[in-house]
Amino acid sequence: MSNQNEQQQPSMIGAHLNYVKGAASSALGYESGEQTKQQAVEEMREANKQGGPPTQSTVLGSVESAAGNLTGCEGMQNEGESRKGPGSGEAGGMTG
Repeated sequence: MSNQNEQQQPSMIGAHLNYVKGAASSALGYESGEQTKQQAVEEMREANKQGGPPTQSTVLGSVESAAGNLTGCEGMQNEGESRKGPGSGEAGGMTG
């Protein structure tokens, strides 16, 4: 197969997963965790350069924003909020 010849495309999702993995490793005291987080941030930057605007999705935006809050990744928080789209703060059902 030609997988060896194909250039790896940066992936925002893959980079976020690697960031979470690095954050967990760092929290457990592994020195490699910080390096993994830095590599993930670089991959996010590359993917951001290549990609267009994020797909609008309230569910994905909420998940991404929550993951950003949990891991302390401000980029994930911002990306999640922008993915939710305008007026999404009122979604989620009414009480009363």
